[in-house]
Amino acid sequence: MFAAVLSVFLALLSAAPQSDYLTRLSGDFLIPLTMRWQGGDDRETPSPFALVVIDEVTHNTEPFSETPEVAWTPFLGDVIAAIDMAEPKVIGLDMIFPKSIAGRDLAPGYDRTFLQALAQSGRAGRLVLAEARLSETPIRPYEGQVLAVGGASNIRPVHLTPDRDNVVRRHPFSFALEDGSRVLSFAAELAARAGAAPDENILIDYVTPASEFPTYRFSDLYACIESGETAVFELFRDKIVIIGTALDIEDRHVAGNRLVADKDPPILPVFCAGGANQTPLSITRASTAGVFVEARAAYTFLNGAGPEPLHRYLVFVLSLAGLAALSFAFFRFDPLVGIVIYAASAFSMWLAGAISLANGTLAPVLTWLLAGFALFVMIYAYRVILEDQAKRWVTHAFRHYLSPSLVDQLAEEPAALKLGGERRRVAILFTDLAGFTTTSEELKNQPEAIVAYLNQYFEILAETIEAHQGYVDKFIGDAVMGVWGAPVELENPEQHAFEAALACLKAVDAYNAQGNVDMPINLRIGISAGEVVAGNLGSKGRFNYTVIGDAVNRAARLEPENKRHGTRILFDDSVASHLSGNVRTRFLEETVLRGQSVKTKLFTADEES
Repeated sequence: MFAAVLSVFLALLSAAPQSDYLTRLSGDFLIPLTMRWQGGDDRETPSPFALVVIDEVTHNTEPFSETPEVAWTPFLGDVIAAIDMAEPKVIGLDMIFPKSIAGRDLAPGYDRTFLQALAQSGRAGRLVLAEARLSETPIRPYEGQVLAVGGASNIRPVHLTPDRDNVVRRHPFSFALEDGSRVLSFAAELAARAGAAPDENILIDYVTPASEFPTYRFSDLYACIESGETAVFELFRDKIVIIGTALDIEDRHVAGNRLVADKDPPILPVFCAGGANQTPLSITRASTAGVFVEARAAYTFLNGAGPEPLHRYLVFVLSLAGLAALSFAFFRFDPLVGIVIYAASAFSMWLAGAISLANGTLAPVLTWLLAGFALFVMIYAYRVILEDQAKRWVTHAFRHYLSPSLVDQLAEEPAALKLGGERRRVAILFTDLAGFTTTSEELKNQPEAIVAYLNQYFEILAETIEAHQGYVDKFIGDAVMGVWGAPVELENPEQHAFEAALACLKAVDAYNAQGNVDMPINLRIGISAGEVVAGNLGSKGRFNYTVIGDAVNRAARLEPENKRHGTRILFDDSVASHLSGNVRTRFLEETVLRGQSVKTKLFTADEES
């Protein structure tokens, strides 16, 4: 029940809107594998895009190196006019010049070339300028540029929409203006003018290879204009052209392809530039230039190539099925095996997620991994609590059946609970009730009285034996078998057994001395010691921990010899030779015990020792 409730709860969380961010984050880890899975660019048709970038090389090339960027408008005008002559589908200028040096007091007419290019392309519907809406006051192009390009209809916002971790993974198709109306975003407008009709927000396609976005350096194209080799601008015919900066610091963003090495397209050479200045852009940064993000967004709008998240209902069903399978495994196997199963399932989900993304579907792999890990932690924590509780219950229950020391050992080492044994040096004590047969006959119509009598006798002996570090191996009719040296090893188990025997005699004497005892306990004890096999004996389905060996047989044979010698305690040389010097022992005889083939020396002791 616990696993079922937990699986349903985690499946609901996986499908909840609050998990959408984790779904998008999953794409960051799936994109590198998906790109490797897909291989290189295998398009048979030319790319519909062409990018023109102003990079560090452009800044270090004349005449740009000698001119502040605000004064580059004539150069931009020349390049835009040359591109427009090739009749592209649309040109997007991903740069904003909010000020101009063409004022009356600075350089009147300085922007004429630029404004003419804006007017020519804009009024033909082939140019879109950018504006930024980062606050209530938008950053717009200089008013002369607005008029030249044909007004607000040719200006669109370029504001990117990062997630809570400042990573750009999605793009809106429209923005709200101050008057409440909405306009297409910069990337959506470029796609619309190329024939698409964006009508919803997208997850940006970062799987398409960077080679799908042919990129040229601004300074190389300007060099072609200066040399009169304008045929190169045929590269831009029928293309969506985006002009922007690709600098080391300015306008850079961490995007969903941050784990991909080749996140930015390489700079392509143009023949009129003589093959010079062909240094590729840096590909080691985690960030990417804004112009490339806009290009990918426009590409996604144009081709409908953005990954689609799984439907929430399908996420719930798949999550529940996977979590149910993991729950079964986690309850069935130990944590080490469980973590291997989790790792294998995580790897499988990663591969499946990459294949799914290659087919246009973004699976919530990270959400599933976190849900699976949470399931792993909670189930094994529950198992620890449950098993610990069960262990405590079993330990408590079995203390009534086994030696407390044996129960503790098995609780700490469950692997010991198997058939087999080991050699141990132990001491064995057997007790018997003198005259019990006669007492049983006299009380044959009062079985309850016999049971009460035996329980009283067993309780006295069991408490005394355990108090002297031994344990009661078994009750056999009216006999008790005690063991020292197994399962817990003892130094000099013979001394412990002897002292326990004397204590048992004193305990029953104290009991008999009470005035209200109807049936006194008359006890006889036999003790022997030696090497035995201690362990679990029985069948695979049921077994007992006990000791087997000649020492057990001798102790059992010694106990009835008390009747012949009129003693209450007898032991052999295996015990007498290990007793401390202050114990007063008395040799009785050397005889062959019943069932034995060799003689055994019999000893007794002063019960006051």
